[in-house]
Amino acid sequence: MSLKMGKILHLGIVVEDLEKAVKIYENELGIGPWVIESASPFFDDKLVNDGVGLNIRTAMFKGDGYEIELCAPTGHGVFQDWINEKGPGLHHVKFESEASYEEIIETAERVSGRKPYLDVRWPDGKPLVAYADLLKETGLLLEIGK
Repeated sequence: MSLKMGKILHLGIVVEDLEKAVKIYENELGIGPWVIESASPFFDDKLVNDGVGLNIRTAMFKGDGYEIELCAPTGHGVFQDWINEKGPGLHHVKFESEASYEEIIETAERVSGRKPYLDVRWPDGKPLVAYADLLKETGLLLEIGK
């Protein structure tokens, strides 16, 4: 069974300097306002891949039916690894879909043979968010929220 993905709801972009990027988006590109926050406190007790916590600060712009999230690493983890390996740029995309969290993960694993690039769970182990890894096949990490 194939999935049905709709419009783009969210773009995640990894940047090195959050404040500088926000200033450019606002002053040069006319995209704003942004809400800047440290995501780390929310993720401090969450199970993330093989560890706990997520070291990022984010800036969020909510447009007309879509979001842009800028993510800047604040320490070790998948976002710093991304910067080290690929540099700044598009990181993840979330599409509108009626498919379940499980269906998207299962499809991505069947297509790619890989587990999610990022798997975040509540302390009790229930899924919170994941990035299904279809990088080699489609150039995308698909964000899936539970």
